[in-house]
Amino acid sequence: MPDSFSILASFTAPIEIGTTPASMLWMFPLLAAVSLVYKATKMRVLLTRKYLLESLLLFLSVSGFMIMAIIVLNLLSWLITS
Repeated sequence: MPDSFSILASFTAPIEIGTTPASMLWMFPLLAAVSLVYKATKMRVLLTRKYLLESLLLFLSVSGFMIMAIIVLNLLSWLITS
């Protein structure tokens, strides 16, 4: 029983990941999982090749947008602070 309390208590204090450039790479596995689940729920017929291709395209388009947003926001903050 004490093990279950410690597992439940771990949800009240999230893990610190930080904001270093290396820690931002954790968004890609999460994004891959989200794109796979999203395409699995939105496609009427799951053909393996089409499903993987559409999931990959969604992953690449969203990650491309996120990378562009990171670049723009970093440039904007650099311009404001310099």
